[in-house]
Amino acid sequence: MSASKIAERNFGKSGTALELGGERDQNFRIDTNCGNRFVLKIFNRADDPGVLDFRTQAIQHIQRTDLDLPVMNIVPTLDGDPWTSISENGDTYFGQLYTFVSGQKASLADFDDDALFAYGESIARTGQALRGFFHPDAQYDILWDLRHASDFRSVLDTISDDRRRATAELVLDRFDERVAPEFETLRAQVVHNDLGPDNVLFDDNDRVSGITDFGDLTYTALVCDLAVVLTNVMNRHDNPISAAQSVVKGYVSVTPLEEAELRLLPDLVLTRLAVRGIMHVWQREKYEHNTDNVSDLWESLITFEEIGSDVIGRHLRTAALGGNVPYSRSETSELLSRRRQVLGSARLSYCDPVHFVAGDGVWLFDQSGQRYLDAYNNVQIVGHGNADVAAAIAGQARTLTTNTRYLHEAVVSLSERLLATMPAEFDRVLLVNSGSEANDIAWRLATALTNREGAIVTEHAYHGITEATTRLSPEDWPAEDQPTHVEAVPPPVDQSNHHGRTADSAELITEALNSLETRDTELAAFLFDPLFTSTGILPPDTEQLRQMVDRVHEAGGLVIADEVQAGFGRTGSNMWGFQAADIVPDIVTMGKPMGNGHPVAAVVTRSNIVSALRDDPGIFSTYGGNPVSSVAALAVLNIIEENQLLEHADAVGKYLQTGLAQLSAEYDLIGEIRRSGLMIGVELVQDTEPWTPATTAATDIVNRLRQHRILIGSTGKHGNILKIRPPLVFKQSHADRLLDALDTVLGSFDDTA
Repeated sequence: MSASKIAERNFGKSGTALELGGERDQNFRIDTNCGNRFVLKIFNRADDPGVLDFRTQAIQHIQRTDLDLPVMNIVPTLDGDPWTSISENGDTYFGQLYTFVSGQKASLADFDDDALFAYGESIARTGQALRGFFHPDAQYDILWDLRHASDFRSVLDTISDDRRRATAELVLDRFDERVAPEFETLRAQVVHNDLGPDNVLFDDNDRVSGITDFGDLTYTALVCDLAVVLTNVMNRHDNPISAAQSVVKGYVSVTPLEEAELRLLPDLVLTRLAVRGIMHVWQREKYEHNTDNVSDLWESLITFEEIGSDVIGRHLRTAALGGNVPYSRSETSELLSRRRQVLGSARLSYCDPVHFVAGDGVWLFDQSGQRYLDAYNNVQIVGHGNADVAAAIAGQARTLTTNTRYLHEAVVSLSERLLATMPAEFDRVLLVNSGSEANDIAWRLATALTNREGAIVTEHAYHGITEATTRLSPEDWPAEDQPTHVEAVPPPVDQSNHHGRTADSAELITEALNSLETRDTELAAFLFDPLFTSTGILPPDTEQLRQMVDRVHEAGGLVIADEVQAGFGRTGSNMWGFQAADIVPDIVTMGKPMGNGHPVAAVVTRSNIVSALRDDPGIFSTYGGNPVSSVAALAVLNIIEENQLLEHADAVGKYLQTGLAQLSAEYDLIGEIRRSGLMIGVELVQDTEPWTPATTAATDIVNRLRQHRILIGSTGKHGNILKIRPPLVFKQSHADRLLDALDTVLGSFDDTA
């Protein structure tokens, strides 16, 4: 029997019928002769009267509890019944007629934050309207109930693509491990369970104007309603994570998420996406009407699995708890203008500045949710947003923060842990706030103990922003304006893989001492970065460096190792750069990575050196070594040790070096590769005879990599050295991504050069 005849005979609506399609049911739009529209649904034979009654009463319950939700009305039959039965070829079907709700299907791809927020509100309101509703058939088995996700493991073999199958299996493994044990403890009620764009209509302003198909209605965890929608949004939107955050914000504005729901939400999202993919393969013929985006669906799942459910979860948690408002809402151009108004010409990285709002591990995320591989920031040495460091900071901040003139165990424990990594003669720690402050204190100690003012540093070195440390930083010296109390010498470079000068470093120190003497200045200290990072990442010739240290000591000066960039396992072989160089300095300074982004730094030395300032007037920093900073630094030390990050850094560094060497064989622009652990310098040259720095090329390559969402920097006197210095949690897979992008950029650079 035709749909138009059913509508006329059973419901008294005469007109024409247009098939609308459907997954399990048949749907028709009925255009009546008097200009009205209705929707006729012919149900799947598997749906018995009990299930139909369940759906009918649910729709009626929503209409009673929230009149503003745009749910279709049920049109009774001519006999006053909520549905009718139809006999066809010996089979019996049930049919139901609904009022037509206006609107159109939406792709979601270009929904803005406000539209997504409103979408989230509508999801929550639908769940809220069904709260308290129940029916004897509410718990009938439905394949799309995520509680049954593990059942799909039995049909994984139907997926012929190895990568897709492996990804789906990983998602189901994590569901079994994390979600399944807690699923029955989650808030549960009757939910729509499929408020995606196939069952929701939108008006011209991208607001929900109609909620249609209730075919997946079931009693399950409330959060599944949100998970289903996030699956659709993240699969279809151009900026998936940012879009998901907006939906979550809208949802929690009506129904706040409980902790367990928030914790399991990302795995529910990925599970739903995996189940959709498996269903398309397993029962392909049933989903022929909805296969346009199957490839995109799998690519989305693979991408999200690569990002990691924990990373996605942190973004969703931030949105649910309101932590990213309002700072991630500003447009980049607007924020850049505001910055210039208040910060002036303060330098930004890259020609096209990046506007980041979140970070996790080796990834940074911009305001649109795009992720960038961070191969540059050594401050977050154990990874952006490290959960253990964050928990330590938050827990201590809620408990106590004060200064070091009160007793606190964390301050003492941190100092003990630092000394345990140092030579035996080191017995004192001074805790401060930054590497600049640490180097400033070290310089004060040296001048106080020696009663001298002369300094030797290395060419183009950088040691801080205080008045004293700026004068010790040739990188910041104005042209032809070298401080009279400072001499700069070339670093003692390992000549085995370097084109540079071969002058005897001890002789250079002697020359520097003689130059100071001609200005009636005696040496107080030799200050150096053990990897000579700002000079160009130049791992030292250990014998030459030892001779320099010996010569400084013979001249009565102190040796200060600035470990702000080289320390905390960066070299891979040792905790500190001076240990890799096999020397023992008099003072060690550290900062940047010490708190993984929390401002904490230290000076480590001997008690006889500290006594030069400690006795009178002494050294005190209000915030230096406060309990919050101390627990942050302790967490970093724990993570480095427990995760064996030194060994990891060395292995990944070697892997990167091998890949870079392969690129060097292909691209003449690469003149030299220098490495210590996970600190790598790639020197670019226009030609090797003479050795001509390729400064413009280096700048261009750094910026082109940024467009590929890979972050590195440049360094050296001529700015021609690519600086690769990622968090120590950088993996070989991340190295591959960096190498692939660099290969692409170098290739395109050759094409346009």
